[in-house]
Amino acid sequence: MQKSLEAYQFKAGEVIASIGAGGGIWEIGFATFHENLTFFIQDINPLFLNQEEIDAGISYYEKLTQKPVSGQFIPVIGDEKNTNLPSGIFDKVLIINSFHEFTQPLEILKEIRRILKPGGFLFIDESLAKVPGELHEGCNMRLFTEAELIDFVQKSNFSLHKITERESFVKIFAFSS
Repeated sequence: MQKSLEAYQFKAGEVIASIGAGGGIWEIGFATFHENLTFFIQDINPLFLNQEEIDAGISYYEKLTQKPVSGQFIPVIGDEKNTNLPSGIFDKVLIINSFHEFTQPLEILKEIRRILKPGGFLFIDESLAKVPGELHEGCNMRLFTEAELIDFVQKSNFSLHKITERESFVKIFAFSS
């Protein structure tokens, strides 16, 4: 969690979208360390993303830390091509361990350009292939190599800003819009 927090550099008052976020457990965790953040938690599966899951995550972190979670969490169901998130309001967009699962990644990158504020940042936190063609052990989807991921995102008019190594073969890529 610490490496992620260092990479994301959250600031009070920021509005953040997290795409492919499931029930928002990472985002709720981040809000335990920073006050006054608004997270739009987006996923395509309402079984994983719903108010009950968010409330359970908040309850978990409040019990763990013995303090209230101050963030605001707004669930948004999208589809494989559309995030259904509002345009131009996000300081940051996070994709945590899900970019390799996107069936329409170019469409989602277009969506991210639409929803980011000018000067906003896209963060992709992703397990990377050790060899081309390697599959993710959890979902059996093909992983990107570091070079493939950077090239793919840059072709959608994002500029690589910084890379943070979170753990072996897991990196957080920061792109500017």
